[in-house]
Order: sequence, then C-alpha cells, then structure tokens
Amino acid sequence: MKIFNFVVLLGLGISLYSCQDPAKSRFYMDEGYKLMMVYSQFEKAEEALDKAIKYDKSNYEAYYNRGCVRINRKKYREAIEDFEKAIELKPDYADAYFNTGRVYFLLNEEDKACEYYKLATKYGRQNLEDYLRACP
Repeated sequence: MKIFNFVVLLGLGISLYSCQDPAKSRFYMDEGYKLMMVYSQFEKAEEALDKAIKYDKSNYEAYYNRGCVRINRKKYREAIEDFEKAIELKPDYADAYFNTGRVYFLLNEEDKACEYYKLATKYGRQNLEDYLRACP
C-alpha cells in the first residue's frame, strides 16, 4: 500500500512538473502584452496572461502584465495580488512597486500608496517626485 501511494504521488508530481513550459509561457505573455498595449483588448489579454502563468508559475512579468490588465478592468484587489506575486518572484521589481502604489492610490489608501512609491524609488524607478509630493 505504501509503495502504491508513493508511485501515485510520484506520478502526480511528474505530471504537474510537465505542465511547466517556459516557451509557451513566453508566447502567451507576449500575446497578452500585445492584446493589452496594441489592441486594448483587456479581457482577451487577461486570458492570455492566465495561460502564461499556467505554463510558468515563476514568470514574474506575466503576473506584472496581468496586474496592469486588471487595473484597466478595475479589478484593483486582484491587480495588487498580481503585483505582489511579481515582487515575491523578483523583489527588486521597481515597476511592480510603483503600480501597486498606483492601485492603492486609486483605492484612496494614500499611506499604502506612498509606502510602495518609496519602495519603487529605492529599487530604481525614477521621476516619482510628483507622486511622492503628498507623502509624509
């Protein structure tokens, strides 16, 4: 019985690992980016970025881009989750900090917005003077 359980778990682990495909992830991420930036088709862009993440859970750019799409779709809390995941995967991702701040500002949470704007500056995002002016 123990051997059977081990074999089942091993097979499940292999099948989950085989779902990872960075090349497919890149394809869907590029497609999602194009749908967002060129065609402003945010729903389709989100679907493509969902696929990019499905094929590579460590694709921080896909999380970031999906967060940007979700801002445009007014899914603010979900956008924050995506930006925070991008930051978890790439802790020095200045643009993810900046956009998290933008979303908190849209939610009228200025203190949180300022916290993220300052982190964006710390990690190299430039030209944030206007955003930081209202911060303590």
